Amino acid sequence: MKRLESLKDNLIKNKILIENFTFLSALQVSNLILFLITVPYLFRILGSRNYGLIIFAQTIAFYFSIFVNFGFNLTATRDISVNRNDKNKISEIFSSVLVLKVVFFLISFLSIMILISCIESLKVNRNLYIFSMLACLSEALFPLWFFQGIEKMKYITFFNVSTRILATILVFVFIDNQQKYFLYPLIIGSGALAGSLGALTIVLKRYRVRFIFQPVKVYMAYFKENLLYFFSNISTQIYVNANKIIIGSFLGMVSLAYYDVAEKVINMVKVPYSLLGQTLFPRVARDRNMRFINKVMLVNVIYTVFLITGIYFLSDILIAFLSGSSNPETVNILRILSLSLLPISISLFYGDLLLINLNLKIEYAKMRFAGLVFYLAIFFGLYFFKNISTISVALTVLIVEVFLSFYSYVLCRKAIVCH
Repeated sequence: MKRLESLKDNLIKNKILIENFTFLSALQVSNLILFLITVPYLFRILGSRNYGLIIFAQTIAFYFSIFVNFGFNLTATRDISVNRNDKNKISEIFSSVLVLKVVFFLISFLSIMILISCIESLKVNRNLYIFSMLACLSEALFPLWFFQGIEKMKYITFFNVSTRILATILVFVFIDNQQKYFLYPLIIGSGALAGSLGALTIVLKRYRVRFIFQPVKVYMAYFKENLLYFFSNISTQIYVNANKIIIGSFLGMVSLAYYDVAEKVINMVKVPYSLLGQTLFPRVARDRNMRFINKVMLVNVIYTVFLITGIYFLSDILIAFLSGSSNPETVNILRILSLSLLPISISLFYGDLLLINLNLKIEYAKMRFAGLVFYLAIFFGLYFFKNISTISVALTVLIVEVFLSFYSYVLCRKAIVCH
């Protein structure tokens, strides 16, 4: 009876965490289902080369999305969580972040137009790259950080699931031959944009947050505060996504298409880590309960070991299902990338959850920048010795993630001892 009472108390105490995790889980399960439906269809209808072109364009747009985000998904979430009872402060945060992200999008869109006009390979697929920027605009407008801060994940789930289901239906309706590959980012981006506008409406109407233009000095304060997080984030995302640019540029779009299939499987199974981070972040920001964090991390590491084992034995089936053929090289890529899940599961806690919430911006930035330098050193070594391949790129990802997890652990333990 005592154990049942203790379980009941824990469930009540963690009700919000459980509710948010459930909503985010529903979101990711739906994304998984849509992924399993869409990718095999696109691979077969568009062919590996056109599919690779889409991935290449999306990767370029994603780099601009990093600039648009500017680290606000971390700091604004924290600020909203801490100031959730201060309506004036909430309005200031909301207004400042939204304006800055829109300005960053306008700069990004101007930049992609300049690149398209200067680079012939981009000019040939002009519409593909322009339509891919719709996802960047959606990043600017979707108030993910607001809903995370107030711990109301149901809105994130509702808007994402509804718009993605509709977009997936439209993909099957309108994309029926190779020549229509440029429609994919248009359909997906339009759906995401519609979800962003709906979410903004909820913030303004349901929560009565006021949009108020702030003095320039306020915008500058938010800009300066996030500068280190931006460099930290872009340092991470450069090496995470540069693989696709490198493979597309050096090995061709077909190789990129097959590498992307393996990477998408890993991104799919990394979803629980993202869910866990998004759910725990506001809680850690407020409580900083190390005992609770250590318990969750232990469970997470055990889960990861079972996950890696499952991927190893199912890799042939997964690759054959998604690409339509059993490609031994892609299977090996998948197995190598799956090993990176273990260091990622560790650095999630020591890096993203603890260093940021301990307000150790410089240490966090150092860790991310060190990862970028380490990645570039390996890449230039591969380039110098003419050893760039999809396998060597996958191994580079694994090595860098191991390095980052160890470095984040050292920084975090040092910070905790000092505190």
